[in-house]
Amino acid sequence: MSGTRRKLPAWTEAYALLRDRIASFPTPGEIRSVNHDGEDVEILSYWPDDSWVPAADAQRLVLLGPAKEHTALALQQAGWSETARMSLLAGKPDDVEQVVKLPDTSALFEAPMNDYDVVEVTDFDRPVARGRMHYGANFALLSDPDLHAPSDPDTVRRAVLANFAGAAYSHGIPWLLLVASSDNAQRLAEGWSKATDLSFWQQS
Repeated sequence: MSGTRRKLPAWTEAYALLRDRIASFPTPGEIRSVNHDGEDVEILSYWPDDSWVPAADAQRLVLLGPAKEHTALALQQAGWSETARMSLLAGKPDDVEQVVKLPDTSALFEAPMNDYDVVEVTDFDRPVARGRMHYGANFALLSDPDLHAPSDPDTVRRAVLANFAGAAYSHGIPWLLLVASSDNAQRLAEGWSKATDLSFWQQS
């Protein structure tokens, strides 16, 4: 493999922690992560050249930046298939909404964990949305909230993100980063902008 692979930004390691994964750095320009059982090997890197060969035990790839058609074709010929596309969004805490009013039947809870903070929204005591945020040195990385059949998906999603934005602002964090689904990334809220693409691949 070429020694000129680009250095990955700090948020990529945080992205593994945000998903309860253990990260290592076996090769410059790559992050290898596994679950807590040491299984489900994932490789994260910028889009490589088409001569690149993933590690033999890799089960999933996350490729950053604009897609390279020749590399995508080489991966398909090697038995890989693209399963999802997501986007990294960026915003300053004081530029995005920090307060969202929830219905009187809803409540919002916060809980600090080892590698991230959790925010959960309930409606009539039933969890309807949950998100995570990891604090880095000069950024806070958020996950796209998981929704559990809420009656108003947009409001509860915004409430989770707004709560995290307020927390980051109070900690003096200059940047919020959010890994969002393609659908949510297309409906950019005020203060957010698209930073880069993520392409997810899996062995067929």
